[in-house]
Amino acid sequence: RHQHHRAFSSCVFSMACFYAWTRPNASDSAILGYERICISEQIAKSERASSEIAVAMQEGIDNLSEATCTMLILLSAIFVLWMQAGFAVLEAGTLRPKNTNNILFKNLLDVSVGAICFWLLGYSFAYGNDGTAAEGKGNDNEFIGLGNWALSGASLDNNVYALWFFHWTFASAATTIVSGSVAERCRLEAYFLYSVFITVFLYPVVAHWMWSTTGFL
Repeated sequence: RHQHHRAFSSCVFSMACFYAWTRPNASDSAILGYERICISEQIAKSERASSEIAVAMQEGIDNLSEATCTMLILLSAIFVLWMQAGFAVLEAGTLRPKNTNNILFKNLLDVSVGAICFWLLGYSFAYGNDGTAAEGKGNDNEFIGLGNWALSGASLDNNVYALWFFHWTFASAATTIVSGSVAERCRLEAYFLYSVFITVFLYPVVAHWMWSTTGFL
């Protein structure tokens, strides 16, 4: 009787289940009775919990992998973008002082106007919808991409923005490389047309041949 206010239980195993009967403390208002607990049910619950944990861990690994990939793409693009500063310093140092402002403005033109052109058309010509009409994914062909105009198909759930930034830095760098060879030999109007042409068409088409899944190389 000295254990009257102490909880205790007794278990009887039967048919892969056991029955637990508990006597609550005096202050406990729970109803006395047996609670049927099946071992198979507990194992099933444990397996479901383990499966949910495994799924959650896999999702976490996938998210971490995607975030790491995006970070590496952006970091690489930033390094390429810094090439613009190197081109500006190199070209400004090799030209006559009176043409320094002109060549620096051309470098700025490659980055700013090139970004708008590559956003509107360049990336679409390079990758499009990354699928052909036969596949039911888009209108791309082996020569050029056709679709996803102005990044209309981009979202925060994919890496399109990061890939656009990456390829834009290469397109602008490719344009600026030529600016050094035509320095002091090309009018600003002609260079503007050339900059638009290489950013909108020349670089995207070659990139489509090489890196797109529908390109022929």
